[in-house]
Amino acid sequence: MGLGETVTLEQLETDPYPVYARLRDEEPVSWIPAVQLWLVTRYDDVRSVDLTPELFTAATTPSTLNRTMGTNMLGSEGPDQQRIRRITEVPFRPRDVEDRTQGMIPDLAHELIDRFADRGEVDLFTAFCDPMSVRSLRFMLGLDEVPWQDLLAWNQGMMPGLANFEGDPEKQAPADRASAELGAAIDRVLDRLETDPDGSVLSWMIHHDADGDRMSRDEIVANTKLMLSGGLQEPRDLIALAVWALAARPEQLDEVRRDRGLVKAAVEETLRWAGPVGTSTRQTTAATTLAGADLPRGALIGAVLASANRDPRRFSDPDRFDVHRKEGAHLAFAIGTHFCLGAWFGRHLARVSLDILLDRLPNLRLDPERPVELRGWEFRAPLSTFVRWDT
Repeated sequence: MGLGETVTLEQLETDPYPVYARLRDEEPVSWIPAVQLWLVTRYDDVRSVDLTPELFTAATTPSTLNRTMGTNMLGSEGPDQQRIRRITEVPFRPRDVEDRTQGMIPDLAHELIDRFADRGEVDLFTAFCDPMSVRSLRFMLGLDEVPWQDLLAWNQGMMPGLANFEGDPEKQAPADRASAELGAAIDRVLDRLETDPDGSVLSWMIHHDADGDRMSRDEIVANTKLMLSGGLQEPRDLIALAVWALAARPEQLDEVRRDRGLVKAAVEETLRWAGPVGTSTRQTTAATTLAGADLPRGALIGAVLASANRDPRRFSDPDRFDVHRKEGAHLAFAIGTHFCLGAWFGRHLARVSLDILLDRLPNLRLDPERPVELRGWEFRAPLSTFVRWDT
């Protein structure tokens, strides 16, 4: 029996990092029956998988992404993926994001903090991180007429489907319902935007038509679901994870509080050490051998970004969180043709949020009576982030 056959879904959901460490050392490409994937866990191998789409394709069958959202650019490869990427990356460029938001992000952060600043304690995850991510992305995409609570509920409803590698129908059914309801809401907004463009990402997608590059209605809906899922989950979890990682290390939190030039480093170290997204999913297009493992054609691969970012072959003392780390790029946003479209937006949102939280909440610290619990391996985040501060 191989090591991978002993790995349980509960082990991965509770804390995958000890599992990844054993896999990296003993079985770096391992078949894991519990999730029906070959997990690739070493940095160089993960990087190789992401950078070789002709051998490790993102157009997998089955695809948890395409099954739940409809065919989208993260679950595709080739000319169609490249066409959609060309169109959608324009409104997410740093200058375009800044032009679109124009102070909205710090204004929103202050508005949310105003609601609880005098209380001295709060669950930051639900009071700040959730509405911060969903309301800022809702504005960017052009979904302001859709209640943010509905967007959040639909996204949370889809998440189990996106991580349903085991093909559990009880997980998939509610995810499909949430996806259908979200799709109907997006369609209603697109109907309006066809005659009333407004400069949003959705408006850009439906009206863009240049050099043969245009998107169908189905492509816009599926890719908006993808943007919403990544854009809500990753920045939200990144803010919560950064606060938790720093507050659990008061000496590093004090350094960041005194020297705001370290905010950027703190966000990047959080992405490396506890990135919100676990894997890139791929499928072999031909039989191949990777790190000594023989993979048949059609093998489903989980290139484990979270494990690569803790590989001691790439990072020194990788399980240690250190805002002074200077060891080059991590893989939290993947690499290659499927590098995360919203990486700059997510980083920007997390940096602004962390900076303002430190300004507004003096002596910010974790609540010792309500410890942070993390769950998940494909999407890993705190269940809550209870904090206190001096009023």
